[in-house]
Amino acid sequence: MRLLHLRLPYRAPSLYTPYALAARLQDHLRRSLLDLKDNRPGSKSYTPTLISFTPLPTYTLGRRQTSPLSDDEAARLSAPVHFPIGTSSPSNKIDEKDDGSETVKLPVSILHSPRGGLTTYHGPGQVVLWPILDLVSQQHNKYTVRCYTRLLEKTTIATLLKSFGLKAFTTEDPGVWVRSGAAWTPSASLAAEGEEECALAGTRETVESGEDENGNLAKIAALGVHLRRHVSGLGTAINVDMPGPEVTSEALNPWARFVACGLDGKTVTSIRGELVKSNEARPEDYEGMLNPPVVADQWAENLARNIGVEEVQTVGEEEVVRLLEELVSGKVTESQDKVSEEERKFVRLMREMLD
Repeated sequence: MRLLHLRLPYRAPSLYTPYALAARLQDHLRRSLLDLKDNRPGSKSYTPTLISFTPLPTYTLGRRQTSPLSDDEAARLSAPVHFPIGTSSPSNKIDEKDDGSETVKLPVSILHSPRGGLTTYHGPGQVVLWPILDLVSQQHNKYTVRCYTRLLEKTTIATLLKSFGLKAFTTEDPGVWVRSGAAWTPSASLAAEGEEECALAGTRETVESGEDENGNLAKIAALGVHLRRHVSGLGTAINVDMPGPEVTSEALNPWARFVACGLDGKTVTSIRGELVKSNEARPEDYEGMLNPPVVADQWAENLARNIGVEEVQTVGEEEVVRLLEELVSGKVTESQDKVSEEERKFVRLMREMLD
């Protein structure tokens, strides 16, 4: 048994996967797995799958977002985001006082999501990770809803610790957190391996205030889950290299436009942001690792190990783009959602780059 990793392509600084296209792919793969569970003719055999991607700037509204956005809120969120040109990520060398810096202007989408919670943001400098698993399959470890959530948290915590020496944990609030500016741990290993009943011993903190002597609480990864007949959807999103709270310009920092997940008084951070704050870690030592596809590969390896499968098979760009072409053409999907011109343009440009 292997984990199939579909890593959606992108080309910085301006060509990123539309969130709606990634969601279309996820819906197609989940529907195929549900057909298999129903023993429908022509169904393919089950292979655990992970979709990873870095999207165009997108705000998603969760199920708790019961009241519509006001006109002012919608206009504020949907204003284009400016990212610096000539850097590998949105946060690198951002200087909001330098009005002469060259930037690329990216459009922003506002979409509804089947996850719980309120508003959150996804975009360049982040890796979104969506496992598509049958939680009751005999071919790998089985999971209850609660334990599946713990699996996502544990995989993210392991990736941050093993790859970057960052000690992350969970709290009573959703997502994965760090104490911003706290001690960095080189060559660390996760102490919570092998625990029973999906508890994360040593990775959960009970926090009553937003800070203590070891650093401010900051969210480094968001988490959202949607299940249909034990088939997983959505997953986690890790902030690899994004603007931090020190960048207050809403044009440069999309986090500055709203209260992330409704958690007032809490901040958002990224892997690079925490390495920069450390007195011991040197961000330059991690330059080759501080990009979303590399973090996605590391996360995939940890996920495969945690669910009990033997290896990860990463699908090549040519095959991924071919599948996306079939999706936007309507050949392999029953989705009733209209394919947007933004989705078609992305796939067309990716094809031109590969040919």
